Amino acid sequence: MPLLAYRPERRFDRGEILGLWGVAVELDDEFDDEPRSTRYLIERQRKLGESPRPIDRLRAVALGGALGDRLNELSDHQIGQLLFDFCWPELYVDGPELSIVTQAIDRLRRSTGGVFTKEEAHENLRPQPVCPKCGNEMFLRYGIDEPDFWLCDRVACRHKRYAR
Repeated sequence: MPLLAYRPERRFDRGEILGLWGVAVELDDEFDDEPRSTRYLIERQRKLGESPRPIDRLRAVALGGALGDRLNELSDHQIGQLLFDFCWPELYVDGPELSIVTQAIDRLRRSTGGVFTKEEAHENLRPQPVCPKCGNEMFLRYGIDEPDFWLCDRVACRHKRYAR
């Protein structure tokens, strides 16, 4: 088992030292109340990678190993959702990267094999659910550390209803 692999049944203790490639990594107390979710690892690696301190950047590399292990356990739908949540908003409208990432998101969020089945085509024709709180349209979000859910499009509402 990889040393930085996350297991939902186990939380890291305060000041626990984790090792990877012989590098010691200590998760500081700043995020002590946060669960060690996939989204947490992404945000933490981003923050450490932006630090001017070389030790923090080294920690970001080690944390990337833990994130890689976690991503290996996710489905294509969940990877597509992470691309949409974390990568797509950072791209420029006029750059080719936006088209490439948008295509990857669409393909990953489709069925296995990347093609639509007849059933999926009919599902896409059905109207999307309406938010019971505000009446706006809701969109399906593939859960990463939680079940899939429908999320209200209205920013002020953000009502969540778990799918199936």
